[in-house]
Amino acid sequence: MRIYFFYIAILFAMASLGCGSGEPKQHEISVQEADNAVRAAYSQFVDVRTPEEYLAGHADRAVNIPLDTLEANLDRLKKNEPVYLICQSGNRSQTAADILTQAGFTKAVSVAGGTPAWQAAGLPMSDRPPSRPVAKPSVGN
Repeated sequence: MRIYFFYIAILFAMASLGCGSGEPKQHEISVQEADNAVRAAYSQFVDVRTPEEYLAGHADRAVNIPLDTLEANLDRLKKNEPVYLICQSGNRSQTAADILTQAGFTKAVSVAGGTPAWQAAGLPMSDRPPSRPVAKPSVGN
């Protein structure tokens, strides 16, 4: 009987601690949740698409730091403030969230469905160019 409880205790402990890969899980939020979040003080909203995609139309308030230049531009972002990431479909923004998490950012969140979902929800869009250079080029480009 004691062995039975011992095995149950071991299984419970393993389940409580988790048996995953040990890598942090990335969050993904809806465009509505993202819209509310990026309106808050101390939040950062980054479009990781190419400059051409960004200029064709982007979520209002989003700054453009293309995924291929993100690591060279980490100094433009504050590690202790949430970073909400958007792209075209959610793939590049999820990759960007992984990069930021590995670089020590406390909260990197991908916007589900990307810019098309943002636009389809009737959320504010812009086609204004940025007031400053989009991003430093990555090393080697």
